[in-house]
Amino acid sequence: MPTVPRTGPYRLFFYSGDRMEPPHVHIERDASDAKFRIDPVRYERSHGFSAKELGIVLPIVIENQPLLLEVGMTFSAIEQVAASIADVAIDDDSVVVSLSDGRTISVPISWYPRLSHASTGERSNWRLIGAGSGIHWPDIDEDVSVSNSLAGQRSGESDTSLKKWLTSRRPS
Repeated sequence: MPTVPRTGPYRLFFYSGDRMEPPHVHIERDASDAKFRIDPVRYERSHGFSAKELGIVLPIVIENQPLLLEVGMTFSAIEQVAASIADVAIDDDSVVVSLSDGRTISVPISWYPRLSHASTGERSNWRLIGAGSGIHWPDIDEDVSVSNSLAGQRSGESDTSLKKWLTSRRPS
């Protein structure tokens, strides 16, 4: 957490994990904290600061906006590292994807209902798609991408669609 100016009792800083959000700064004093967007400057939330003290903090953010944008953007910029899928392993609980850069992504199989309902053979029959950026299971018509798994996104299939698919799998 780099600290950018310290003004009196207030510490202004950035969380390195906040890269997916618009430019903003966190401010703390003792056990109080606040968050302000910095382009344009506007209050977002606080815990422990009174309205009067937020009135003191806001001008500090406005005064330091150019510096905050300059310094904060190095921490707020989104860095995409392209890695392809090297291997896939599936059990009753997890989908584990090994990437070419050495990372491993493990997500609950329940995130992908079709995989949850698939047989071991159907789960084993997968192929890479998109130059290794995704996985396709042809037997169950399921696709999972590395980027969605890294972002923690579950299957977007609707309940209606899943029910229709499950009904089509049952013998008549």
